[in-house]
Amino acid sequence: MRQIRITYTLFTLIICGGIFSPCPALATQMHAGSEGILVHQLGHLFFLISMVTLIFTINGQGLDRERGWRQIQFSAALFIVWNLDAMAVHFLDNQISAVDVKTLSVWAINIDPVNGSKALANFYYILKLDHLLCVPAIFLFFQGLSSLLKKEET
Repeated sequence: MRQIRITYTLFTLIICGGIFSPCPALATQMHAGSEGILVHQLGHLFFLISMVTLIFTINGQGLDRERGWRQIQFSAALFIVWNLDAMAVHFLDNQISAVDVKTLSVWAINIDPVNGSKALANFYYILKLDHLLCVPAIFLFFQGLSSLLKKEET
């Protein structure tokens, strides 16, 4: 019994140590090497094609008459736009290096377009706000699944 208590205490201390002293987590992932970004872009393309297929399947089966399926369909449409947005950002910064992004601090970055175009910097900045597409898409997907589950339970 004493061995279990010691093991439990050590396990608890290790978990608490990990929770209360985390490493910095950076929100932006850069893709080193050309093969990394190409595989990543193919992942976006595959997800995009999957969402297009989902929309056509929902329409083809006549499921869009139900609220839950309509929400999932709207979610898929937002995921399509999000994938296009993410692919454009990856293309600009990782593939053709049209912009150079420098982190100035935790709260500030500098977007420096290679050709000096202020319009390109603004366009890139707007594209980087992809969470404004992805979060509502995830929320709509969740709402759609919840709606379908409630319908099944009744």
